[in-house]
Amino acid sequence: MKIVIFLVIFLTSVFAENKNVTLNEAIQIALEKNKQNEISKLALEIAKVQYEQALSANYPAINAMVVGQRKKDDVIFQQRGEFTLPSSFSKTLALANALQISDSAIREATLAGITATPESAFPEGSISADIDAKAMGRDTVKASLNILYPLFTGGKISSLIEQAKLNKLLATNKITRANQDVIFDIKKYFYGYVLTNELYNLSNSTLKTMKFVSSLTKQFYENGNSLNVKKTDYLSVQVTESLIESIVAKLELNRAMVKSALANAMGLPWDSEINPIYKDSQLLPPNYILADLVKEAYRANTDITQMDIALKISEQQIKEQQAGHYPTVALMGEVSHTYNSYEYGFLNEDHANSWNVGFAVDMPIFDGFRTTNAVKEKKLDKKKMYLLQDMLKDGLALQIKNELTKASIGFKQIQTLKNTKKLAKENKELNIKGYEIDAIETEKVIQAQYIETYVKADYLKYVHDYLISLATIDKLIGTGLK
Repeated sequence: MKIVIFLVIFLTSVFAENKNVTLNEAIQIALEKNKQNEISKLALEIAKVQYEQALSANYPAINAMVVGQRKKDDVIFQQRGEFTLPSSFSKTLALANALQISDSAIREATLAGITATPESAFPEGSISADIDAKAMGRDTVKASLNILYPLFTGGKISSLIEQAKLNKLLATNKITRANQDVIFDIKKYFYGYVLTNELYNLSNSTLKTMKFVSSLTKQFYENGNSLNVKKTDYLSVQVTESLIESIVAKLELNRAMVKSALANAMGLPWDSEINPIYKDSQLLPPNYILADLVKEAYRANTDITQMDIALKISEQQIKEQQAGHYPTVALMGEVSHTYNSYEYGFLNEDHANSWNVGFAVDMPIFDGFRTTNAVKEKKLDKKKMYLLQDMLKDGLALQIKNELTKASIGFKQIQTLKNTKKLAKENKELNIKGYEIDAIETEKVIQAQYIETYVKADYLKYVHDYLISLATIDKLIGTGLK
């Protein structure tokens, strides 16, 4: 028991530690643990099972059935009427009666007379046909084995199987789409964390500088030996310092929230602690040809692929409806054994075991044009999907164009702001040095600090937007940019 408790504490401490993760590591963890991926994988398993179900239509259906019943009364066969007897039967009956005569001389004479008489001389007779006979007993048990095998369905079965097969491809495509969504979300949150973390560090650095400026201003103001620093300057510096402290606190909160969002997107427990590590590599210019990106997107984009699969499914649905114009042919067979509480009658021993083989043909003759209109409906749906696909392609190309334009302009801004950052830093340092010797006004020092902070923050924002644009293009074309 102590060992178990130790292992639980050890594992808890291991998983609770603050783990450093790079962007690629975060993506890999998310692809393994993200709940949306698991749902997509289950959808694929469901599609596979549905495909197997569709394949079952190729095999005969065999069913065993046992039916037992007890009726209120035995089944009685009733017949009413009379039987008409022909003249020949009347003559034969007369001969039979003559044979019953005991006196031989009279018998012989009577027989000779009847024999000599023609049949037509004898009248037609009749006897009663009223019969009440038991046909079946009250209790019946029937066990049977039935088989049904479709021989021809007009292409309906094959179209259903093909639809199930295409649904598997659709589920596979959804897994790819889910993976791309996960990757994009990880990039979005990761770059968002990098931006907020850098802005937090920048604001902290600005706060330290302003604290130093505030300390100098306080000395100049309290000593009263400065010609430039007045009480209003001292108050202005204090207010600026307070505002920066507020910004630092807000950025710290934003950083924590973005980090939590990243951990959640990675599929980690809510109490996990991670430390995203960004490798600040050299940003490359977006030297991509728009036409090539659009062509690749038409090939690999999951939405386009999904639409292609949907069009194939629509084609099979048309075939499924067209099958309604053709007859359906099926082979049938049955083997049965029946027990009845009455050993004679209809279900006697000779009829207890039975079998039959046959076929059934269901031929549509007229259904009020239902099948014809159903086929038309599916064909119109297919035309509509073609139009939707064209709209999707146009929209996709426009999105790629917009993101590539944003990335190109953003990269130019990044290069410009790189030099501007250096100039703003030198300007701030020179103003602070001049302020230390009371050669610069307080307002100019604050302004120089503000300009440097603004330029650096603007630079970070453009880097973030540039990376997000590349990530968006990745998602739109369905493959990674090289």
